[in-house]
Amino acid sequence: MNIIVGISWPFANGDLHIGHAASSLPGDVIARFHRLNGDNVIMVSGSDCHGTPIDVKALQEKKTAKEIVDECHEKFDKDFKDLGFSFDLYNRTDDPYHKDFVKEQFKKYYDYGYLYEKGEKQLYCEHCNLFLADRYIVGICPKCGADIKGDECEKCGSLLTIDEVKETKCAICGNKTSIKETKNLYFSLSRFQDDLKKLLDKSRDKWRENAVFFTERYLGEGVPDRCASRSLNWGIDIPVKGYEDKKIYGWFENVWGYVTASKKYAESHNLNWEDFWKEGHDNKIYLVHAKDNIPFHTIIFPSLMLGTKENYHLPDKIVSDEYLTIEGDKLSKSKGNYISVRDLLDRYPADAMRYYFLINDPEKRDFNFTWNDFINSINGELLGKWGNFINRTLQFINKSFDGKLKKDEIDLEVEEKLKELFDNVGKDIDDGEVKSGLVNIFDFISYANKYFDEKQPWVLAKEDTKECNKVLLNCVNIISNVNTLLKPYLPYSCEKVEDYLNIENPNWKYKAVGNVSIKEDIKPLYERYDKKVIEEEINRLNANKTC
Repeated sequence: MNIIVGISWPFANGDLHIGHAASSLPGDVIARFHRLNGDNVIMVSGSDCHGTPIDVKALQEKKTAKEIVDECHEKFDKDFKDLGFSFDLYNRTDDPYHKDFVKEQFKKYYDYGYLYEKGEKQLYCEHCNLFLADRYIVGICPKCGADIKGDECEKCGSLLTIDEVKETKCAICGNKTSIKETKNLYFSLSRFQDDLKKLLDKSRDKWRENAVFFTERYLGEGVPDRCASRSLNWGIDIPVKGYEDKKIYGWFENVWGYVTASKKYAESHNLNWEDFWKEGHDNKIYLVHAKDNIPFHTIIFPSLMLGTKENYHLPDKIVSDEYLTIEGDKLSKSKGNYISVRDLLDRYPADAMRYYFLINDPEKRDFNFTWNDFINSINGELLGKWGNFINRTLQFINKSFDGKLKKDEIDLEVEEKLKELFDNVGKDIDDGEVKSGLVNIFDFISYANKYFDEKQPWVLAKEDTKECNKVLLNCVNIISNVNTLLKPYLPYSCEKVEDYLNIENPNWKYKAVGNVSIKEDIKPLYERYDKKVIEEEINRLNANKTC
């Protein structure tokens, strides 16, 4: 099967934060699983490089927009790599390959009549001398009365047109907005309402519940046409006469990054990109993101694909996480309640971060990051369960059997449990329910520790060495197979275990061990942290808060 895993593109205007990492990690697990399963996988993402925020930041820092996005892209790329993301291509939306493709699509829509000109009065900031992109407008939601930034209300989930927002002000300087006349090109999203309804009905049991709920709501309200051009200095040129002074709006072009990145990768590796993206092929598409990106992946991107009339395969799996909070408060850069990925990576191993975010993946409800839980998950679960089982088993083999075990009978109960685990965890990951898979694995690890305790190899080593060999062989069999199950989740740790056991190129299938020969130098997989670290980290976070 040909698999696309598209992970949402972080905006190149700051640090990569743990909220984005947490909502993106399920995509890496899915991609790694499918590779182990023998599927053809292309996993892509990239830096979202265009928009008013970058123009503004460039002015504030007296840099060019390209300098801003170059710095961010380099940091994002390194952060993702160090966190173990296995992107086939991490691209950027200012890549000429991407820009040329997007302009081709834009011209097609214009020729097909999906883009139409509309004179309008647009919000403008006299103080900043700037037409205001939606994200630089603050106001009041007309439906629930909440404070709102841009055209989406986080409180009630409404996707609005910006002229519906009440009491608008410029988010840059705080002054009231004025109105200026301009003209723009609008994309006829409303013409795809019926097609989107069919997609939703077909996908109810494949998408996350929040994706179904919000998409149903958007369709119920009626999908509005959306402005596709914008008065920006930095962006992709519009290939239509009369619009030389404008750029293609970011919402229109950034979702195409999934296609352009995969297409670029496929062409450089002698693959046919249409095998991954077009109908009539054995393919599956996962789109992985946080819930604030749902309309872009279930409404806008499918509409754009349909509008090409080129037989695109629409998204199969929408893996949309709920939000992450920090110590009970909303993640906020402006208020200092914020932890960057790099900040964590500088002090903690990547697999500890991966485990914590994945075992707590907010599939159905928001997840609250706390330093107490984070440190305890390393000490009590990674180290206390999995690391402990590996260390006590392998150290005992080195001590009592010189690191070697003879092939023997595999316990049928253990074998059946492992085979069942491969089936169940594989189904969980394939369905996008990565948290469930990891919970199942660690439930089995608890069983494995109980097995070791009940068999008492330290007693058998003195009384019955043959039986002890058999018990320890079964424990190594558990380690080997559970390590394969954990490989999509904890890639760095699993590489170490493969080295300890001399395992090469595992695949997603139960495999019984034979004669065993392990490395002499077995070191603990994980470090135990003193509880005082929790207080130190909380103090560090509080020191950064501004209110």
